[in-house]
Parts: sequence; structure tokens; C-alpha cells
Amino acid sequence: MIRHLAFAASLAMAGSAAAAPSFNCAKAATPVEKAICAHPALAGQDAAIAQQYKEVRGKLDAEAVKSLTADQRYFLSVRDKIYAEPFTGSTPAKEIGASMRFRLDFLKSINPQPPAGFIGKWKNVEGEIEITQTADGQLFVSANSAQPYNGRWVCDLSGNAVASGDSLKVAYQDGAPWVLTLTRRGAVLVVRETSPSGVKDDGFGPPFCGMNGSLSGDWFAVR
Repeated sequence: MIRHLAFAASLAMAGSAAAAPSFNCAKAATPVEKAICAHPALAGQDAAIAQQYKEVRGKLDAEAVKSLTADQRYFLSVRDKIYAEPFTGSTPAKEIGASMRFRLDFLKSINPQPPAGFIGKWKNVEGEIEITQTADGQLFVSANSAQPYNGRWVCDLSGNAVASGDSLKVAYQDGAPWVLTLTRRGAVLVVRETSPSGVKDDGFGPPFCGMNGSLSGDWFAVR
């Protein structure tokens, strides 16, 4: 009951700031769009996300803009799935409201002009990668991701990184030696996975992830 009241209060506060979404409600076609138009607080959240997204895009380099565009489309698809399959005991409006708050916080945290190098935190819609420097000067990578909302797969990999040209490489130590390669591309950290030579792809993905999970993708520097 307390959680429900707190959520309702947060929606009311968000709705007081703006009651019109980023799209024309007269043309709302999907169940999610119609729900957003029917809830002033959700409409306000949608408008705030659109404004912050536009602001961040305007500060990013061209390649990073492409990456953020893809990440935003991914978020919208996740939001729509959340609406269609809310947690038991919850409601579609409540769950997409929570996901939209997280999205707005993420967009606000993006550093569009991160310093050179790899050290820092990097995020996308699926998770977070943190790169730190150890006392002996090595770079340590800790990467975690999960299928958004339902967590049907989870990835977890950490280890010391080895510099290789303009990239870092982290080898998986607890099984077949898959390699995670991290490369800076402007404001984005590009991550790719490479299976061991001679190892047949069984369709399940790398051993540090659940079935069909992956750390591959574009990650954004966050403050």
C-alpha cells in the first residue's frame, strides 16, 4: 500500500511539470501510446525523456548519435513489452512509469564528451561496465548486463585487461577462453565478444552469460 501511494505521488509530481507527451495524442495508435496519453504523469515523463534525449544527442559525435538512437529504440521496445507483460500484482502504467524514470536518469547521467581512455563507468539499456586502475597500474574491468526488465539472461565478467593497440582485451578465466574486446569510438565504448578458435558455436552464447545473453554492444560514459 505504501509503495502504491509513493508511486502515485511521484506520478502526480511528474505530471504537474508537464501533461503533454512528445507525440500527438490524437494520433496515438498503440496501447502504450494511449496509456501515456491517458495518464498526465506518464505524459510528462515521456516529454522529459524526449527533451533529454534531444539535448544529449546534440552534444554527441556523429557515431555516438547513431549508437544512442539504437539504444533509445531498444528502450522503447522494452517499454512496450513491459506494458504488455507487467509483473504480477502490478499494472502496466505503474511498470512503464518506473522504466521511464530509470531511462530519464540514465539519459541525464550520460557524459557526451568523456576524457580519453577507458577508466570510468559505461552504461546502456542492458547494464554497466566499470573500468578502474589497480594499485599496480593495471586496468580492471567489471561488466554486468541482463535482459531488461525480466532478467531472463544475465552476464557477469570481470578481470584484468590487456592493452592491444587502441583496445583492451579481457579473457574469460573460468572456462573456454572467450575474449571481450573493448574499443573507444568517440564518446562510446564498443564491446565485442570473440569465441575461442576451434570452439563450435552452440547457440547459447559466451559462458559468462545466460542463454542468448551478450555483453556486445555500445556503451555510454556516465557521470
